[in-house]
Amino acid sequence: MRIDTYINTILKNVKHPTDEEVYFLSTRATKSTYNIQINDIPVEQSFGYQKDNRQRIFQDFHSINSTLNSNGEQKVDISIYPYNRDTFQSNDRIKIIIEKMDKSGNLNDYFEFKPKMLEDGETPEYVGKSEYKGSFMFEAKLPYQKEIDWFSSENLIDQKNIEQEVVEAYKEVMRLYAEGDMETLLELYKSIFQAEAQSVYATKEKQHRLNYKLNIKRIHPFFYKSKPNLVKDYELKFYADGKLVTLEKKKDSSRAYNESALSITYDKDFDKFPDGLDVSVKHLEMFEEGTTPKMEMELYLFFYKPKGSKTLKLATDIFREEKLLNSID
Repeated sequence: MRIDTYINTILKNVKHPTDEEVYFLSTRATKSTYNIQINDIPVEQSFGYQKDNRQRIFQDFHSINSTLNSNGEQKVDISIYPYNRDTFQSNDRIKIIIEKMDKSGNLNDYFEFKPKMLEDGETPEYVGKSEYKGSFMFEAKLPYQKEIDWFSSENLIDQKNIEQEVVEAYKEVMRLYAEGDMETLLELYKSIFQAEAQSVYATKEKQHRLNYKLNIKRIHPFFYKSKPNLVKDYELKFYADGKLVTLEKKKDSSRAYNESALSITYDKDFDKFPDGLDVSVKHLEMFEEGTTPKMEMELYLFFYKPKGSKTLKLATDIFREEKLLNSID
């Protein structure tokens, strides 16, 4: 009941302007891995081929409204790599599509980007290369004022002691998870959930809109005491042109994607888990057979400072599914 009340409160606070346009990004790339950023914010990273050799050509993506700035000009940067091959081949295809959904739920292509062709007019410029980097601009305006507007916040890059401040912010988040402080965690994430619900104009009757970004699975660890792990070999990373800051694992040659420096592990005791939230049948069967699922969740958190503030606040995060560590398969 507490979680239901929490979600309903968020939904009641969503504003509903005359226009409720929701923008989406779709990637079409032949058997490739890729990183995509909008306004210097990571939004799509496909790196599953390390564990999944299927040739995935089309990848849908949830709403990108939360990454849009208020001036209407939006920049998209893409980095694409051929998977399990040295270079792109002549039959490889790359296309990025921006789609727009109106208030009635009608979805239409809004903007399409394709890499340039070579002089022969038939060969894409990425053929024969080991990576392709490109960018494009598109116009999109939001009909509401963002409650968490990091685009107008303080620039953090040149601030003194910023790394120490970020580490202290992470330590506080780690303490909340370690102590199982559900009430404070719910309050900490509430502004993120509220901003995401607003970005898709979510309502109780339109739960499908809420699920584009507001993934309640992020609440799963709140019911348990977790063991946080902040890697020692981290690096301070800035995004949104210096307005957002996070800690990431330092990359090595085997990993092309960004990964948070912070993760948590916890035992998923279903005796403490509330009814009504999504439950993995596999995990529940393990528990009923006497094995408590041991889970890991990456906490990819981004902090900002509102204009004039001296304190870091949680701005947004990138949700990544919890992982089962003690599979019995």
